[in-house]
Amino acid sequence: MKLSGLSVFFPCFNEAENVEVLLQNALSVIPHYAEKFELIVINDGSRDNTKKQVLKLAKLYPQIKLINHQENLGYGAALKSGFKAARYPWVFFTDADLQFDLKELKEFIPFTKDYQAIIGFRLKRAEGKSRTFNAKLFKSFIDLLFRVHVKDIDCAFKLFATKLVQSFDLESNGAFLSAELLYKLKKQNVKFKQIAVHHYPRIRGNPTGANLKVIIKAILDAMKLYLSIKFHRLKQHQW
Repeated sequence: MKLSGLSVFFPCFNEAENVEVLLQNALSVIPHYAEKFELIVINDGSRDNTKKQVLKLAKLYPQIKLINHQENLGYGAALKSGFKAARYPWVFFTDADLQFDLKELKEFIPFTKDYQAIIGFRLKRAEGKSRTFNAKLFKSFIDLLFRVHVKDIDCAFKLFATKLVQSFDLESNGAFLSAELLYKLKKQNVKFKQIAVHHYPRIRGNPTGANLKVIIKAILDAMKLYLSIKFHRLKQHQW
């Protein structure tokens, strides 16, 4: 089974060591799952040669497109740029760090008949005990506030109906964006399918998800949305 059209995008920050391998792999794999496709790289203010590498490949392959943020705006901002740029009926994203296998998208495609959102969850996180523990704490925090109760909140392997995700008014520019997406699926009573995917160690480049500033911003964004929801409900009750 193939999708009629698929937009694939990759948020990138300083992924020059990975992006060429990633795109060559995508050019090989994605045609098996979609009649038409595009590969979009969101270069989120990289300070290395990420942009140069993408432009080099874009000259050779018309399916490759670059969206360039002059400054580092954050993971959520990169995702929002990717969703906005998507022009095919389905949109898929994953990170550029080569920690996921694009071939596992094959398992998602059959469920597009019955679901508008198919999200991956990692069978086992590959970043080590410390980051796995932090992820569990963050998941518990998000579940306490928003009760999304999914197996893996921030797994970067997700497939959406493009019209659905483009209809969301997404706010966060940081790492909280993944949780915000899940909350808005819940709010609109959109059923989604969860599928296990493998997660592999990063071989090249440096991760940014464990950065303290990234974590603090995600927590603050979560609290901002939560308080906004509570304030809106309070105003409705008063009226």
